Amino acid sequence: MKKISLFIVFFLLQSFPSFGSVDSKGIVCECLDCNLDHIDPSSYIPDNKPTEIGFHFKFNKVAIYYISKIGDDIKVSENNQTSLRKKKRFSTDENKIKWTYRDSLNIYAYELDRKTLNLSKMNIIKIETHNLRMCEAFSEIDFFKNMNQLSEKYQNSYNDKPKKNKI
Repeated sequence: MKKISLFIVFFLLQSFPSFGSVDSKGIVCECLDCNLDHIDPSSYIPDNKPTEIGFHFKFNKVAIYYISKIGDDIKVSENNQTSLRKKKRFSTDENKIKWTYRDSLNIYAYELDRKTLNLSKMNIIKIETHNLRMCEAFSEIDFFKNMNQLSEKYQNSYNDKPKKNKI
């Protein structure tokens, strides 16, 4: 009886795959090939180049963070202003992390390749890729530190532009 119980416990442990936890981790993603028509309106776009975006994974949900410009202030903001943009559940396997997000116009499917950290933003039926980004993974603390450093970099660049003006 002991052998059967041990076999059952061993079999159960082996049947539930573990793909490495992403809990309390974040990714910061730079645009490689982005269609400006499919950049969220919350995102700051200086000189027609989208800024980095971040995704934070915690408690089996993902939250999106943008570098946003509000008035003359450039800062990191979580996109949770409407019920359409709250944290979403994600799914994982050994190769991909997947989730969906909805902005004011569309519903998108996101897929992150866990080996290359390439992030694809596609239409919901996954037949058209709108944006491709290269991401870098961070611990929770380093994720927020990196996003804040990026917002400071963009703020400094924004503040320097009018210095060349003569009036």
